[in-house]
Amino acid sequence: MNHPKCTLFWLIMVVLLQGCNTLYNSKTIQIEVLIPGTAKINPEYRKTAVKYNNTNIAWNPVFAKHFEDTTTITDRTNSDSVASKIYFDVFARYLTETQYFDTVTILPETDFSNVAISDSLVSEILETPDAGLNISRNRQEVLKLARLKRNFQDSGTGKNRVLLIDPEYGLYTKKRIETIARQTGADMFVSLDFFAALDGIYSRSMYRYLSDSLKTDLSFLAQFNEAKEVVMILASWSFYDLKKPEFTHHFQKIDTIQWVEPAYSLREAKRMLPPRKDAVYNAADLAATKFVEFLVPHWISVERMYYKSGHTELKTTNNLIEQNRWLEAAEIWKKNVHNKNKMIAAKSMFNLGLACEMNGDIDAAIDWITKSFLLIGNQNEIHAFNCNNYIKVLAQRKLDIKRMEKNTGS
Repeated sequence: MNHPKCTLFWLIMVVLLQGCNTLYNSKTIQIEVLIPGTAKINPEYRKTAVKYNNTNIAWNPVFAKHFEDTTTITDRTNSDSVASKIYFDVFARYLTETQYFDTVTILPETDFSNVAISDSLVSEILETPDAGLNISRNRQEVLKLARLKRNFQDSGTGKNRVLLIDPEYGLYTKKRIETIARQTGADMFVSLDFFAALDGIYSRSMYRYLSDSLKTDLSFLAQFNEAKEVVMILASWSFYDLKKPEFTHHFQKIDTIQWVEPAYSLREAKRMLPPRKDAVYNAADLAATKFVEFLVPHWISVERMYYKSGHTELKTTNNLIEQNRWLEAAEIWKKNVHNKNKMIAAKSMFNLGLACEMNGDIDAAIDWITKSFLLIGNQNEIHAFNCNNYIKVLAQRKLDIKRMEKNTGS
């Protein structure tokens, strides 16, 4: 039988421990936030035109190979061609859906299957070390495209037409760019000039027999504990300012997408991983989505934490959060910001900060999180970390919002 004094002692200890640990009881939720793109786009660009202009549409021996462990296989089906169409279609559709631009005009594509690309007009610069440093900025951008052609384009043998890379306008001419500007009324023109995919499937059994030098070359297979299917997408985009008009940027984007399964042998890996063409086409879809998000603001899912509580009144906010009833929960937290129990007050302030972010008021959110930190200070290291970390996140969100407002002229 328990002694009454012992029972009382343990009851007191439980209460004290609950009070000490009240700032350790937290939960995370997923919310959607809007973040800016990485690329710097003139905020005055409100209308854009886009074009599928892939010069690598014909079968290209450079990219016609794929790998199964250490075996190289030549693909005669030209899956790159289909993947490039998927890539552009997803890009154009998603860019339109973001509603960042007032209009997105899709121009008719050009068929390059029988056209050879020549860099003869810029070959002297390409072959002279450091010569590119002494030319104009837009010519430097054109040289990026010319180097890509020289490194990866097929020889053009047997093709009936030749297109010269213009030193100022790349795969276009000034006259053609002026025509696009006049016909579309767009401020900006974006052209997909090159697309290629390189892929392979690698089993666990293969990696252990590779030489050290080859392991270094295949660094993306490091920590090779599973079978992997890897697809690398290379896309080359040219950007034009239609107001001036001029060639402004040339972007070369490489995206690596992979699938992983716990398969040992190549046979197992091929059975468990996606069929090769499915992998290439899905990779093209994902890479296109990434490029749109590189260009313009987009929604992402992020994690946020809040404090739970056993306090009778605060306990009701747990269900309100799950039902996305943030204003009702905020009213309850606001009643407790002056609670005599500092832990309850600090939790209420912190949660109010999250409610303010959910309501779009970042300044108020920072203010409440700061108050929550100052109330407890460094007495509780975990709470101090939570507050400081969240303030940094909110400060970045504030910068992102200002940047997006500047770019849209809001």
